[in-house]
Parts: sequence; structure tokens; C-alpha cells
Amino acid sequence: MRRALLVQWVLVWAAVWLADEAYGHAIGLPVMSGGLIAISAALLLWLRWWQSSRRAHMDAQHAVRAVYRTGLERFVLVVVLLALGLSYFRHAQIALLAGFVLGQLAWLIGMTISGASNIKD
Repeated sequence: MRRALLVQWVLVWAAVWLADEAYGHAIGLPVMSGGLIAISAALLLWLRWWQSSRRAHMDAQHAVRAVYRTGLERFVLVVVLLALGLSYFRHAQIALLAGFVLGQLAWLIGMTISGASNIKD
């Protein structure tokens, strides 16, 4: 999973650099913000995965609760950060959302490259 985070980090920063070079800071900053929102959601997922691996003897009910809680936490984190970016920081909407989508796509690419389907405890 760390390799997936590294791939996501590299792809997001490459996109930020390209957007900043092509369109300037007015677009580069919102793309960076959107990418960082996606990275923060991935980091939260990694943190919860790491915490669950430390608790080896979890029954099914607790495991399902942890999955639901993690999903809800990621959703709330993304909504709050996107709302802050759109309302408080007044970033360009399309650029912010494009950076977020790119960050999510980079996460999927990273998980595919790292072979995340082979994760074992």
C-alpha cells in the first residue's frame, strides 16, 4: 500500500507541475489542492489499514464496523476539504475537481501497479 501512495504522490505532483507550467498558479494551486485531498483520503485509508493489522483478533462485527466507520470518515474528510477549497479558498471549481479526480485515478493506478489484490496479513 505504501507503493500505491508513492505512485499517487508522484503522479499528483507531476500533474501539478504540468498544470502550473501550462496555465500558471491560478490553475496549478487548485489542482494541487484537489490532489492533496485525494492523497489525504488515501492516507486515512492506509492509517486505518495499519491500525487494523495491529489488532489481529477482531471479530466480524468489529471488522464490519471499522469498514463502515472508515468509509464514513473518508467521505466526511473529502466533503469538508472540497467545501473548504471551493468556498473558503475560492479555488477554480473545475481545476480543484480535476485535481481530486486525478488523485483518485493515481491511487487506483498505484494500487494496480503495487498488486494490492495480494495484500496479506
